[in-house]
Amino acid sequence: MRPVSSPKATPDHRNPPPLVRCGYNYQHTADNQGLTFSCFQRDLAQGFEAVQHRLQGEAVTKYALTVGGGYFFVPPPGGEWLQALA
Repeated sequence: MRPVSSPKATPDHRNPPPLVRCGYNYQHTADNQGLTFSCFQRDLAQGFEAVQHRLQGEAVTKYALTVGGGYFFVPPPGGEWLQALA
């Protein structure tokens, strides 16, 4: 199955945003359902934030309600990244 994305989120499929994303539907009850969204990228400004900026004004955004979220750091394997912090 091929993933489907908004033309505004990925206007050029030959040059997609530098991120890996996946949504997971959930339904606990009829009133408690939605989508959990996970995304991995190296640069928030070039990845997720750029896509969100392009989606402003999209018709579906009035039906989306964000009730929580966060940004988490996932270090690459090995210890080289530690030297960037020094």
